[in-house]
Amino acid sequence: MRKTLLLFALVLAFAVCISGSAMAAVSSDFDFLRFAKEKVLPDFHPTVKLEDATAEYDKEPAEKEDGVTSARVRMFYKGWIRKHEMLSEIDLRPEAGLIKVTVLMDSNGTNLTGSKVFKENTWVELSSLEWE
Repeated sequence: MRKTLLLFALVLAFAVCISGSAMAAVSSDFDFLRFAKEKVLPDFHPTVKLEDATAEYDKEPAEKEDGVTSARVRMFYKGWIRKHEMLSEIDLRPEAGLIKVTVLMDSNGTNLTGSKVFKENTWVELSSLEWE
């Protein structure tokens, strides 16, 4: 009985290690931070200077149902008068080459409806964005 429990614990620990490394591989394949800074931010705020903008994870990339990998990215950028912050959720379907961006918060809410590419609840092909 004790050997069975020990074996079960070892198998469980091994499974956790493998799933953790698989999650790391999924998140390392796609650069959510760079994508948010170079594609998402200019779509909503075309006058922003990208060299002054920064991006960080609010929620690390994780796999959800149906093979969708999701991350929350917080971006900081300078406006004409003051500094602003934008929080977006980025959903990725890697096997289909699709991405969806949902803006959850933007301190400069003047341009949320004026995005050209990332419309609400709409999947966009990564190839159309010239993203490798």
